[in-house]
Amino acid sequence: MKLILVNIAALVLGLAIGPFALVSAKAAQPPIDWPSVIFALLGCFIGTIFVIGIQIFRKEPKYGRWVLCFFIPVSIFFFGSGVGALIVATIRDEFGPTSFLFITASIGLVAGVLLSRVIFNTKFKNAL
Repeated sequence: MKLILVNIAALVLGLAIGPFALVSAKAAQPPIDWPSVIFALLGCFIGTIFVIGIQIFRKEPKYGRWVLCFFIPVSIFFFGSGVGALIVATIRDEFGPTSFLFITASIGLVAGVLLSRVIFNTKFKNAL
């Protein structure tokens, strides 16, 4: 129950941070274009698998469990900030690559965490 509350709090906090994420994406120099958004998606996916995978492939499952317990709320927070930024961009009618940057990067992060969890469960057979 405690983990569910932490994840809900991360999502709500991420939604609240969304407008600030949109402002920071708009302030990027050079401006963010569509290939940058795809690069962020793939970079977050590959980077997440790499970082979590280093801990998963250690002999003891506790390190993999710790990193997954840390990355799950972080990815939910990041997803919430992406959704918040997209909602603000929709309300202001400001569609562009900057409005989709955080949501696509967070999708890559969430997909990387889910794949890492599958790898962890396969290696340690229900250690979570």
